[in-house]
Amino acid sequence: MRFYIASKCNPLYVKSPFSENIIVNNYLNTFENITQSVEQLLKDEHNSLEIKQSATSLRNSVKSCIEELKQSATKLQELILVCSNDLYHAENIWQSKPMIASAAKLDIWEQLGEISGCSIKIQQLGIQCKEEAIKQAKQSWDKQIEYLINKWFIDAKGQQKKAIGWNDKKGFSNEIKLEVDNLCEKITVIIKQGLILVYQKSQNINLEFHCYINMLIKPKKMMLKKQINLRNIELRNKFINPIEHLPKYHLGLRNSVSPYLKALVELRLGDINREDVVKFQNNVSVKIENFIAAIFNDRIKLAIEAMTKAIAFYNDFLEQQQRYQQETPQQREAEKVWIYQQRQELAQMLGGIEVILNAG
Repeated sequence: MRFYIASKCNPLYVKSPFSENIIVNNYLNTFENITQSVEQLLKDEHNSLEIKQSATSLRNSVKSCIEELKQSATKLQELILVCSNDLYHAENIWQSKPMIASAAKLDIWEQLGEISGCSIKIQQLGIQCKEEAIKQAKQSWDKQIEYLINKWFIDAKGQQKKAIGWNDKKGFSNEIKLEVDNLCEKITVIIKQGLILVYQKSQNINLEFHCYINMLIKPKKMMLKKQINLRNIELRNKFINPIEHLPKYHLGLRNSVSPYLKALVELRLGDINREDVVKFQNNVSVKIENFIAAIFNDRIKLAIEAMTKAIAFYNDFLEQQQRYQQETPQQREAEKVWIYQQRQELAQMLGGIEVILNAG
């Protein structure tokens, strides 16, 4: 990359915007001179009334020209300030290059290795905790249903009943509804116990993000810090409060089980058969497994995505570092000169615009 100092001898010479600025200021001077000339003419009693009327009209027209010039100058000032911000951005990049180029590459590679290893461990731990949570929840549910079956489907003589009639139906219905409520509470506890282990594992990794983020230019640095902060908040909320933050496609365990419960105890007009209760038990068991798996899969994916974004950041940083390390001192000096030249040009233009805006 080469930068050329603008000059008329240079084949890449571009006319300085300051020259246009001089022209605009000349317009202002011309309008002000006309206004002063009109004032002098109006004071001279020897001039005719008709000429004075024309001069007054000219003064009003010139005033409109000056106002238009000021409005244009105001708009131009805003646009030049945008240009100044672009140049400030370029200057920040130029200043950040030495820090990025001198960052310890070995430390970054160690971070990448640690993150990659942690990502695999989080996935493995997540699967283990998911399977254990499903196992505990289904065992608890089977135990609850077994208790109800033994209570309501065994008579006083210890014989199994194929069904329960009207007299026992209401009591059984109330109890199984209560067991479903208890099930939801128990599963919430089981899920939280498993997820907290995965969350703690994801937080154990020492990500030295800010050390390298602080080397970047301010806008990018602020953007990345905001993204990391929001991601950390999301991770914490979804791991600590899993039921309050269900996957978008899941309506919750209670809603999933509700149609089966309603079909068993509310829509049935006759007796409740034992085999219908067993069928209900199996249907709910499937919903339990799907519900727990959905939450764990969603949270594992979220944690892995955080690790993936960390890896992407370090890879981008290393690529940027490699490019900066290949730059020569001459190239850096040329960039510095170019930035200084553009800043001088913009400063001159802003100075000329200030003259226009401050004109009476």
